[in-house]
Amino acid sequence: MIAPAFNDRIEKKYQINVDEKEVAALWRDLSSVLQPHGLLPTQEITSVGSVYFDNKDFDLLRFSLFGHLLLFRVRAYELYGRFPEPISKYWVEVKTAQGARRKKKRFPLTKDALLLFLQGKDIDEALHESNVEMCGPEDIDLYRDIQETVLTMGLNPVLLVLCKRVAFQGTTARLSIDWDVQYYSATNSIYELTSWKYLVGPPTGRAGKVILELKCLGDERTPNWFGELQRRYPIQEREYLKPIEGMGCLFKGPLKDHNKANDFVPLIDAYMQNSLLG
Repeated sequence: MIAPAFNDRIEKKYQINVDEKEVAALWRDLSSVLQPHGLLPTQEITSVGSVYFDNKDFDLLRFSLFGHLLLFRVRAYELYGRFPEPISKYWVEVKTAQGARRKKKRFPLTKDALLLFLQGKDIDEALHESNVEMCGPEDIDLYRDIQETVLTMGLNPVLLVLCKRVAFQGTTARLSIDWDVQYYSATNSIYELTSWKYLVGPPTGRAGKVILELKCLGDERTPNWFGELQRRYPIQEREYLKPIEGMGCLFKGPLKDHNKANDFVPLIDAYMQNSLLG
């Protein structure tokens, strides 16, 4: 069976008041609750690494803080608990929002092809260096459109977000659990690392929260089974974007002397006060 794509979906974020050390027990309990509803585990524990880009004025951060979500990131998935291997595939992604509906457009590239993409090279040259095949003409157009946005806006890596993830998926819904969320400062040298899942240095900050993300195809109705979860666990809905919290850590740490820090810190603090559980 081909798994459904969740690139155009209704997305809701929640925080569950469970200690991060209890995620394994939560995972087992959720499995027994969700399986009768057709949601099955989709993978082992995955280390998700996302490098977020912005320009020198942090326009994408400002858009997000004022409710106009536009994220550009490069993402890699690695299996947690295994010996690190060089990342073989990077996903170039743009994520936008209109209300609760999220749209994600993405395509895969190898490291060599990714570096050529970021340098402004045409897709023919990039794919010559990549053993990852594009899906069709629409991905070629997407490559060029996203590349133009990156170059004209002057986007560069600023933040690496790492987390562990497990997920359940059915035909119309997907529930993921993220924990051990860590934030690091990022520059173009981030691609010199062969793996992101076991970094040596300490992170700039941590979320310290267990985050649930519910993705639904179709309309905005929350599935009935999710109500069962809310009765069973201390779950509260919170609009919460990891890159906003991560940028708050950077502006209070390695970017504290940046000329935009004093502008963004109070805005991010206000956002977090409305987003996080106490």
